Amino acid sequence: MSSLTSLIPELSNIEWLAHAAIFTVNIVLFIFARPLLNIVESGKDSDGDARIQILRSLNILVLVLQAINIIMLGADSDYENYFIKAGLTLMAIYAGLLAYSISSYFLRKKFGTEKEFDGHTVFIETYSSRLVDIMLLVFSVIATIYFMILIWGANSLLETTGVFGIIAAFLAFTSNIWAPDIISGLIILNTQMLEDGDVVVIDGYKDEYVINKVTFVYVILYDIRNNHRTLIRNSRFIQSKIDNLSRVASTEGIRKRLVYQIGYPDTDKATGAEREEALNQFTQRIDKIFKKAFEACCENDHIKINNHKEFEWALTNTGNYALEYTVWIYMERLPNTKVTSTIRKHLMRTIYRVNEAIFTAAVIENIDLSTPNRSDIKVLA
Repeated sequence: MSSLTSLIPELSNIEWLAHAAIFTVNIVLFIFARPLLNIVESGKDSDGDARIQILRSLNILVLVLQAINIIMLGADSDYENYFIKAGLTLMAIYAGLLAYSISSYFLRKKFGTEKEFDGHTVFIETYSSRLVDIMLLVFSVIATIYFMILIWGANSLLETTGVFGIIAAFLAFTSNIWAPDIISGLIILNTQMLEDGDVVVIDGYKDEYVINKVTFVYVILYDIRNNHRTLIRNSRFIQSKIDNLSRVASTEGIRKRLVYQIGYPDTDKATGAEREEALNQFTQRIDKIFKKAFEACCENDHIKINNHKEFEWALTNTGNYALEYTVWIYMERLPNTKVTSTIRKHLMRTIYRVNEAIFTAAVIENIDLSTPNRSDIKVLA
């Protein structure tokens, strides 16, 4: 018992009060880690349990460092509090990140845009909120570094300016890496044409993507067809041609094209009138195919077409072996969601079902949609 008592250092009341405050703050943060994370991560798609474990592990590490420091003070009167300084450094970083995250959340509510996804209202980033967020980040980093300097006692003018000078030099040498992406992110948000939840098609990429978030450095995308996440740097993202399917040009909806190869009609008749009659009958059967397909699609609620806008079709090419008919359909507006399966059903399933309806109508009208492969060989005398 006496050996344990000898390990307890003789500290002043203020020093014991400081240790008690550190212990209390860490216990409170350990207990309320989940509610705090729910606030700062509101509306974000992240692994909350893993983050909670990291935060609580940090609290435990600080408490362990504090206990070791108290033991070292009892064992060595000349000990310089290195362990508690390391713990306070971790606490300063923790406090800086927490203060920045909470402030960023309220700034996003103040300057961001309110949007509804799948029945939940969230606040998404805008140009104004991102600009304020960058200034808040700079202030938080400077304040955290200053507190770390005070903790380690390097608070003379020369030492302080030296630390900030090294950091400034590091940022200056690496600015060509991160600065273009931060500026590009501001440009993306300033256009007000690309927001979280928008479905886009990027030039050079064949798949459709939904924007999950425009961060400081990169854009997080969900691949709708393949159901995985994709990262593209902001500077590269804005250099491409981007089609935003969530922002249609009119109330008619998204316009999609389907192409069919249909064999030439049998016009090998004796007279021109007979050939004209055969051609008219062929054209009427083609029209019936697309009209029946539209009516069938309107009766199916799972096919997300604009029921008030009929299909449009035209003979767009006369090839060597077949006639090329192009059908344009108009789809309903895409829903406000980031769930890839919902968007996939809206986009892809609609196209597939329309194609199926046209095939069914073609079978009824006895029109073969397979591309003919004919060769006419003429023997010259």
